[in-house]
Amino acid sequence: MSFREFTANVQSTRDYKETRLEEEILSELIGYLREINAGIGSDKGFYFVVLENGDEAFHNLEGIGGYSGVMIKSPHYIALSTLKEGPESEFYGAYYMQSIVKRLYEMNLDSCWINVRNVSQEIKTKLMKDNEGNLNYLLSFGLADDKAKHRSVRTTIAHEDSTFKQDPYGTKVLKSTDSDKARLSLGEIVYLHEWGKQATLEELENRGMADLFFYVRNAPSYKNIQPCRFILRNGETDLAVQNPDNIENYVDAGIMMYTFEGLARELGIPSAWHFTQQKSYNNEYEIVAKVEL
Repeated sequence: MSFREFTANVQSTRDYKETRLEEEILSELIGYLREINAGIGSDKGFYFVVLENGDEAFHNLEGIGGYSGVMIKSPHYIALSTLKEGPESEFYGAYYMQSIVKRLYEMNLDSCWINVRNVSQEIKTKLMKDNEGNLNYLLSFGLADDKAKHRSVRTTIAHEDSTFKQDPYGTKVLKSTDSDKARLSLGEIVYLHEWGKQATLEELENRGMADLFFYVRNAPSYKNIQPCRFILRNGETDLAVQNPDNIENYVDAGIMMYTFEGLARELGIPSAWHFTQQKSYNNEYEIVAKVEL
């Protein structure tokens, strides 16, 4: 499946059929989670677990979880629990949670992130039972209800040759929705050499990066705050977050890093990254990952 298609068109689904998924599907998903838990999860201090009894989880969270107390009801949930407190485990946990979103999308299943950070520890203990750690996020998943828009295309895109200039940045948008237009422009998320110096169309095209950053704009963020920025330099780029005191911005950064890496690979742009915490001189932002290009 095209990573660009996934990035442009994956949507959060809040209405699901009550149908429990087949055991074969759940087993495949649980196997994928076990691989993550045994590898990077064990190293970075996070893990995933499937809450197969969606009714029980919903009952415990009804009126207190979800969006302004309106809990999303689904047949199953995936819990993301951190064993280590701090930005690094939040970043990596979010990175791999978004990889699960993509896996579900490939299985023709729908999903939605649910923030339960502020739910009481008593309720979290009920949800997690004997599992350790701190539960901050759930992922609802299942088959979208008929009243929900299922796999509707948000953005239809055609590639043009390098001589064709059309906003945004050389990629022709044939169809776009309000949700796409609500995204920051490329110049607002990509800086050149230093913080605040917006990259131009010509500069990004000359570096072969215009398409990459066009698609990466679609990375989801909590309440569409879009706190992530890139500082592009010769041979590397920094992923930064605004307001680094807000731990949830590291979650958005993890999702952004997953999106950036997947798009770069598909577009044939070699890259390698590592997590960091590099303070800025004015505390307006923090570098959270360095990417070699």
